[in-house]
Amino acid sequence: MARSRCQLKALRIFTGNTMYKNMKKIITLAFACVVGLNSAIAFAQEEQPKERNPEDNWLKVCDELSSGERACIVRQVVYAGTTKLGAFTLRDDPSAENRFFAQAEMPLAVLLPFGLTWQIDNTKPIRMPFVTCDPTKCTGQLVVNEAFVGALKRGAKLTLLAKNRANKDLKISIDLNGFTAVYEGEEALTPEQFQSQSTGQSALEQQLQQAAEKLRQEKSGGDANSENSN
Repeated sequence: MARSRCQLKALRIFTGNTMYKNMKKIITLAFACVVGLNSAIAFAQEEQPKERNPEDNWLKVCDELSSGERACIVRQVVYAGTTKLGAFTLRDDPSAENRFFAQAEMPLAVLLPFGLTWQIDNTKPIRMPFVTCDPTKCTGQLVVNEAFVGALKRGAKLTLLAKNRANKDLKISIDLNGFTAVYEGEEALTPEQFQSQSTGQSALEQQLQQAAEKLRQEKSGGDANSENSN
């Protein structure tokens, strides 16, 4: 079966031989796509509240490599209600030059010179500059090793700390409960399954964006009419 352009790009990210060559693709495709599916999960949870397992906080997508191994991403998105606050993603690709790669997403209102601090429980914090910002988030990235992954498995919380524009702490906590079970478990979505699940959510997001734009235009028109009447 022929794969879509989005699927093929995602596969190239999973199976690339170098991390830096695929950095922009990782930012703009793999992790951006996963956000849509996490949004759909959050929406469903709002509609039908139910008891959650720690593993439910995590999403895992894997692709089989020619070697028989799997390249995977494991991701958690943090919400306040239906509003996304931030996210953490770990990529494990045995075929890549740098096997382990971590990415954190923070709100736009961050003080860029301060950078982003990563800390697992009470371990030594790591501060790195933000790599990029887009219209929805600012992103920090780390090339990590097995020791870091081991700390994630043993840990209870990953704290992502930045400063807002008022120079006050902007902190997001990633609950590490359930991470080990999902990371080491066999259960995962394939790129094809992920794509089929995210297609409907993409259409929903587009409708919501169009509705928001219409409301914005109506409000702008109403404000202009009020000024003219004055």
